[in-house]
Amino acid sequence: MDTFEINKDGTGEREINVEEIMGKIRESIRERKELAGFPVSDTGDLQRGPSVHIGDSNIQRDLEYVNSNWDTKNNSYFISSHRPVVGKFLIRSREMVNGEIKRYVDPIFWKQTEFNGSTVRLLNYTAGKFNHYNNEIEQLRSEIDFGMKKLRPEVEDKIEQLRPEFEDRIEHLKSEFDNKIGELRPEINNTIRSEVNSIVTSMKLEIENMAWLASIIESKAKERHKKQEIETSDTENFDINYFRFEEQFRGSREDIKQRQLNFINYFTGCSNVLDIGCGRGEFLELLKDLGIGGKGIDIDDTMVDYCLSKGLNVEQEEAISYLKKLEDKSLDGIFIDQVVEHLEPDYLINLLQLCFQKLKYGYYIFVETVNPLSLVSFANFYIDMTHKKPIHPETLKFLLTSVGFRDLDTKFLSPVSEEARLQKVPINSGVEEWVKNYLGTYNQNIEKLNNILYGAQDYAVIGKK
Repeated sequence: MDTFEINKDGTGEREINVEEIMGKIRESIRERKELAGFPVSDTGDLQRGPSVHIGDSNIQRDLEYVNSNWDTKNNSYFISSHRPVVGKFLIRSREMVNGEIKRYVDPIFWKQTEFNGSTVRLLNYTAGKFNHYNNEIEQLRSEIDFGMKKLRPEVEDKIEQLRPEFEDRIEHLKSEFDNKIGELRPEINNTIRSEVNSIVTSMKLEIENMAWLASIIESKAKERHKKQEIETSDTENFDINYFRFEEQFRGSREDIKQRQLNFINYFTGCSNVLDIGCGRGEFLELLKDLGIGGKGIDIDDTMVDYCLSKGLNVEQEEAISYLKKLEDKSLDGIFIDQVVEHLEPDYLINLLQLCFQKLKYGYYIFVETVNPLSLVSFANFYIDMTHKKPIHPETLKFLLTSVGFRDLDTKFLSPVSEEARLQKVPINSGVEEWVKNYLGTYNQNIEKLNNILYGAQDYAVIGKK
């Protein structure tokens, strides 16, 4: 077999089979003749480069670059050899290898070239449209500016023509406003006059009430002066003007009404509510204002006279005697406010039993009294000399449960103002952790003390039959 050796320095390191190489070349030529050729795209417009100019220099430079480099074919490459003896065989071998490789890579490069060409054509088309529309926009802008300059005098003339009409309309509206204000002025004056009269009437009524109270006090004082001997040991002859006492120590009627308004929902829709120990009639007045039927009883003749003067339905009656006269299940609500602390235990139990008998099923009894769990409330308890003893909330709940009431609910009322309570120490965010823990414990103890010393002054227990 004809062979020869070549190497980089001319000494020969590997053997070349010439017949084998020639056979491969002939086979390659035969296959390439059988292989169909690739279509050639129309690239004339791309060879000429972009025919448009973009204002942005960076975009223009990129457009020129893609127009110059879209074709991926390498036509400048050629095979050569610097070896004088075996060079022609090396060239033939490299051409053969190059031909074999091109069979596989040429379709890929052809598709990439076609894609690049289509992309560049689309970019050129888009750039051309951009220039076209940009020119049209500039032309339209000039036309719009010209049209606005032309229309401005016409618009200004039209405004001047309409100005008198608008001014007349404004004057007309101003005249209508003045007339309307003139019409409303008497109505406003009447409203103000009515409000003033209402206030004056209210003040007059208050003055009359005070005058009535003064006359009652004066008559009682005269009766006392006529007596030549007062038996201080006989508690039945002990007399105190409880009306004045409540005014001074319990609070004004308006304050009491405002507080009692929170309990009115227990008696909504009722028609026969009994207020035991109605006093100055604050709760009865609330019932009357809301269209709820109610009646009050009290043993103090001054209180009864005052309630009657207010147009309230009140009788001077002792509670147990009055309840015994009623039919069973005839009441649809019972309200007892600041009364039970005046009663002896046996009397209280008897009273609650009668309340249960006289109340209809499904309706409520509301009992409010002084809260002995609060030291400040307990300290004030004996300001009223008619108080017998405070009643613990759990004791009152037990008594109501014992006589048959159910669904008991306890509410603590009349909280002491924050200014009167012990103050906590504020904890700043920058303090050390041990200081924060110390102050936190201190503030918890302050809260516990506040609950004992300055807890709610009153409480109420609500029961359902």
